[in-house]
Amino acid sequence: MYFYIPYTYTFMRTLCKCLYFSILLLHLLPAHAFPAADDKNIVIKERKERYEFTRGDAKNPVWINQLFSTTYRCNEFRGTIPYTEFYDDYSRIGEVKAYVNGDRVKGLRPQHGYHSIEGFFYSDARVCGFMLDLEKKGTESRVELEKTVLDPRYFTSIYFHEDFFVEQKEITLVVPRWMHLDIKEMNFAGAGITKNKSFDEKNNADIYTYTISGQKAAKKEPLAPGPSYVYPHLVVCSHYAETENGRIGYFSNVQDLYDWYRRLVKDIGNDPEAVKTTALQVAKDAGNDLAKVKAVYTWVQENIRYIAFEDGIAGFRPAKAQDVLQKKYGDCKGMANLLKEMLVSLGFDARLCWIGTRHIAYDYSMPTLSVDNHMICAVYLQGRQYFLDATETYIGFDQYAERIQGRQVLIENGDQYNLARVPSRTCEQNRQEEKRSLRIEGNHLTGATGHRYTGECTEFLLTQAHATKKENLGEALQQYLTNDNRLYGISNVETSDLHNWSTDLTIRYDLLHKDAVNSFGDEMYIDLDFRKEMDDADIDTTTRVHDLWLSFKRQLLQETSLAIPAGFRVKTLPEPLSIDHPKYAFKAGYEVKGNQVIYRKEITIKDTRLLKSEFSRWNSDIRKLRQTYLEQLTLTKK
Repeated sequence: MYFYIPYTYTFMRTLCKCLYFSILLLHLLPAHAFPAADDKNIVIKERKERYEFTRGDAKNPVWINQLFSTTYRCNEFRGTIPYTEFYDDYSRIGEVKAYVNGDRVKGLRPQHGYHSIEGFFYSDARVCGFMLDLEKKGTESRVELEKTVLDPRYFTSIYFHEDFFVEQKEITLVVPRWMHLDIKEMNFAGAGITKNKSFDEKNNADIYTYTISGQKAAKKEPLAPGPSYVYPHLVVCSHYAETENGRIGYFSNVQDLYDWYRRLVKDIGNDPEAVKTTALQVAKDAGNDLAKVKAVYTWVQENIRYIAFEDGIAGFRPAKAQDVLQKKYGDCKGMANLLKEMLVSLGFDARLCWIGTRHIAYDYSMPTLSVDNHMICAVYLQGRQYFLDATETYIGFDQYAERIQGRQVLIENGDQYNLARVPSRTCEQNRQEEKRSLRIEGNHLTGATGHRYTGECTEFLLTQAHATKKENLGEALQQYLTNDNRLYGISNVETSDLHNWSTDLTIRYDLLHKDAVNSFGDEMYIDLDFRKEMDDADIDTTTRVHDLWLSFKRQLLQETSLAIPAGFRVKTLPEPLSIDHPKYAFKAGYEVKGNQVIYRKEITIKDTRLLKSEFSRWNSDIRKLRQTYLEQLTLTKK
């Protein structure tokens, strides 16, 4: 669907893990091994997870020992499925056992792997995986795996859902009284989870046991809310541990979280002089401070490629600014750090910011590493605060992507911190306007067209254009502007500066729409809406499980004027459309002004979050929009 394409989302840490793991598994495991979301052949008969806090070593005083036991059953026919577990520099995999029909698999050698792309995408995230056989209908296979997390800071959440239907699942946490933490129960309403708490007097430990039965497989759907919104899970907030060597602090409050982040960024090893030369060169032609900030921001957006480096300590510590500058790539933290250092070298008050995108349901009222997944930069200028997200490659200065609008942000402020929110924007930020002035020549429509794009509409178009080789840029624009329709030809294309996205992007061209006019006797039938945006935007309510979050708020305006040929008049005008819902609006209509027919259309997305309860109304309104698109203008001879 044209309107639903998520335009240029950078890979936030949580989301990026999913993509990274999927790519890595493609290297480790055969493609046919991946189950469909509605696979009924294989189910999980029983899954047990045990998490026990134990004493560690001098470097990491507290460990979390984990034991997983999963029993799969084959219901219909033989199958082979992937079993995987992920880890990084702050966790390790222990013994792995597999049993097929009760017999232990001998010589089991799980594969362990890193991943790289083009020689420079590297992460300390690793995957341990192997293929598990279920030999025939009614047979069972079981996997037992031991894992240790070496630092409670990285032990943040436990989800109840699995990739298969789960008949029975049990989660047990063993928390000695010397370990102080909170366990927050998220999305439990209606999940059917039972909880039991007991006390192990011998080991002086509290034992929390959660059970769930008959749980459907997790379903991955496009444009769905993040899993923290929809699936039941536990968030573990480790505060501190009382050890023989004294108290070990983790995250009791947001100040503790900030202090840990602050230590990481203070220990980067930036070389200010190494980036100052570039900053001065980039800003040399800027006339004032605002222009200098814009110049530096735009330069980083265009010249530093976003590459994810997400897990372990690299998920939280930025790369050195001079390294990102030299390599011309970095993750969100490296790009934010470089941007900050370049601005600071020019004398600006720029600071690092931690933020959780809309993919995450939490804010900083909950002190845990799972609260944020992104880093940006803030700059204070002329009494105002601006947020700069260089991973949004083609979004303008003081414009904000939907994924960070309104989100709480943790701002660097020396030994303290500031909390703020990224400004929210209305659909007015993201406008797409098209004006066409047409006349009839035989069976064709010909004339001139002008486009204007702002905000995330600009970002989408420029992403497509700049992803194309320079010599093919004209061809790429042709394909986009014509919807790849060979009957819709454009020529004499003129654009504004495609390297300046802080101003409106404009495109002008001449068009020739062949065979757009159908003549029968004394009458002409003309379809003035060439693009028909969102005519296929129905939501399949029979299969959709989750709410649907549109990519961003948007306003699309289209106006076409058609000169009425001499000797003709308007016989009929299609009925107007006017739908005004609190979250969206669809409007279209025709009017006659002198010797012209004017067609105007407006599609507005005011709120991106469509609830399942709103799908029926949405589909009904899309059908009305589609019916309007089918109506044609009729001209007849006088």
